[in-house]
Amino acid sequence: MTRARAARPPAELVVAIVLSYVVGIGQILVGIALVFVRYLPDLDGTDRFVVTLIGALTMLLGLLVVSLASGLGRARRDARVLLTALMGVSAALGVYVLVTAGDDVWFRGIDVAITGAVIIVLWTGRVARFFSRSDGARTG
Repeated sequence: MTRARAARPPAELVVAIVLSYVVGIGQILVGIALVFVRYLPDLDGTDRFVVTLIGALTMLLGLLVVSLASGLGRARRDARVLLTALMGVSAALGVYVLVTAGDDVWFRGIDVAITGAVIIVLWTGRVARFFSRSDGARTG
């Protein structure tokens, strides 16, 4: 009995996976930094709670992005859809922050560019054909 050899993911997908890991780890680090911001002396109780909550949610979002990037490596269609939705929300919020706030323009610009590139790569070219041929539930 011979095993069918699994199709190798295209190079574009590998780059999208790596960029997704970078975005996820970046979100985790930003969340940790936000949690530490709560210790600034000029914040009152309510502001500390809000900053801590936003930091915790940012860390959780980063962990979810990392886990979905892992699913991309296993050709999971649901991971591609969910990661696209998360990256789309992240890109929309990044554009909103770029328009409304003048601070951290270079950081937000890079974030929006990376998330946009990942979304485009996931749904075009060889990557789209790779997911159309996959069974969507491979675990190995």
